[in-house]
Amino acid sequence: MEFLIVGIVSTMAMNPLLSFKEIVRKIKQIIPFGLIFSFISTIIVYFSKMTVSSVLIFLSIIAIIFSIITYIRKQSTIDKIENPEEYTEKHIRRILYVLAIFCVIAYIGMEIPPFSVIPLWYGLCIPFIVLLPGYLCVNIINPYKDEIRIMERVGISVFISLVITSIIGLILVQIEHFLNMRHVSLILVVVTLIILLPLYYIRIKEKKSFVLFSHPTINKLFILMTILSLIAVIASGVLVISGNNDNTNGENIFFQGNTSFEVKGIHETPDSNGYYNFTNNNNLNLTVSIMNNEHKDMNYKLKIEIINDTTNKTYLEENVMVKDNETKDIETNITMETGTKDYKFILYDDNNRPYKIRHLYVNVNEDY
Repeated sequence: MEFLIVGIVSTMAMNPLLSFKEIVRKIKQIIPFGLIFSFISTIIVYFSKMTVSSVLIFLSIIAIIFSIITYIRKQSTIDKIENPEEYTEKHIRRILYVLAIFCVIAYIGMEIPPFSVIPLWYGLCIPFIVLLPGYLCVNIINPYKDEIRIMERVGISVFISLVITSIIGLILVQIEHFLNMRHVSLILVVVTLIILLPLYYIRIKEKKSFVLFSHPTINKLFILMTILSLIAVIASGVLVISGNNDNTNGENIFFQGNTSFEVKGIHETPDSNGYYNFTNNNNLNLTVSIMNNEHKDMNYKLKIEIINDTTNKTYLEENVMVKDNETKDIETNITMETGTKDYKFILYDDNNRPYKIRHLYVNVNEDY
């Protein structure tokens, strides 16, 4: 009985407008659905080490879920047939809720640990960079059907999205003095969620006598995008937590990040041996740049040593606190002295261990 009930209600969910007599005749759908969900229930019971009778419980739950889905689909389909304009507006609102959920999921995957530890933002940011902001802007300006063709609407959406991304990137470069695409993506997420989605919602509420634009393929894309992002973000959190529990050394390999350590300001060209040639008393203005991508705030120590054939001395030593995803620049001025030297730039981690080392090999002559 459970086998037949599950097969029938799942078939009804696929064909919500058919009568019960017409559904019963679709035996080619009833039997496969019954077999599939019975098999799934059996696997769950087997691996959960439950009693065999628990299969009936899972089949009953599946039947109830499909009954609810059937009712919802039937009402939606009837509304679509009898009130197409109202149905379209309701469907657009549902898609807006889906996009709002996607924005929240994307923000969690980009910013909130443990989900943000694995760099999911590389994938989560793509819809915001190339489509969503522009698509919402186009629909805010012109939300009506047949005013703009679908391919034109998509093309304009991509163009506007790239323009918005470029403007935000240029503003951030002026503020942070470098381009951080993760920060750009986070701003795009916030702008989409806080500004564009509410404006679009207000716009469709002010609809005139025209039919609103809604395309099933794009709507399905948004739903699929949200489902995949939710699965990916949840999986990343589970992966990080399980990796933390399984690591016997007490360190979570998924939390290991990286630090970018650069020495800037050298415009000369080295010789064949890798040495830069300077004249005595030349002043070399250098910028030591530290970018923290360790997924936590770091207390670094920067040390600059001057090493030559006879003596070693410390030129600079200071502690540098850099927040997560922050870049800090340290300006330093080095006056060249005659001789062959190795200016050694050492960055220590927060456990006072040498972490990154850069060398500047110089050959300083008395005269140019």
